[in-house]
Amino acid sequence: MSLYCGIACRRKSFWCYRLLSTYVTKTRYLFELKEDDDACRKAHQTGAFYLFHNLAPLLQPSEHQHLPPQLCLLELEKLLGKFGQDTQRIEDSVLIGCSEQQEAWFALDLGLNSSSSAHASLPKPEMETELQGSFTELRKALYRLNVKEASLLTTAQALLRWHDAHQFCSRSGQPTKKNVAGSKRVCPSNKIIYYPQVKLWKRLSIEKLQKRWDWRWKDCSTLHPSTGPSPIAHS
Repeated sequence: MSLYCGIACRRKSFWCYRLLSTYVTKTRYLFELKEDDDACRKAHQTGAFYLFHNLAPLLQPSEHQHLPPQLCLLELEKLLGKFGQDTQRIEDSVLIGCSEQQEAWFALDLGLNSSSSAHASLPKPEMETELQGSFTELRKALYRLNVKEASLLTTAQALLRWHDAHQFCSRSGQPTKKNVAGSKRVCPSNKIIYYPQVKLWKRLSIEKLQKRWDWRWKDCSTLHPSTGPSPIAHS
């Protein structure tokens, strides 16, 4: 019995160490991309891009669900070329994460106009036809996605929204410039650095939502028995 417990403990320690090592490796890699523009540009070559249009993510139907497609750099360059855009538009993207194999993930909004970019908003209907998908409002798309994809797209939208709202310096009024990863914006005139502060919406399960609703309904019935229905019985 003691031998079995020892083996189980060693296996558990091994998996805990492996998870911690993977987390540290990913964190260091992401930090490098955020601080080094050249490294982030290099990550574009092997990374994956999620497309948005006016903060609405692109979704493609797949059997009984919808999936956000990942475009490689070559596919994105071909798409931009068809709409008369150059590859410089890719640097408007923001870093949103990476895989365990250090494949960087980026989000690019082709419907927003940037003060630091000469590129105009691309036409939404033509893009949807070309990509065989639809740009869907995020709050409607969340229930069609799994938890991982919903969290990733929520992070991407929050970052894109922050950059769209902070294109000018609050002190000098001059346009700010973002780094390649999108981890900060700098005012060229006074060198003030702005860092993203985003609030992410936490997705709750149906069970948690139902429990919260039931408790609120019971409180309302208890405080105002004349106006509320009879209390709900829970097993």
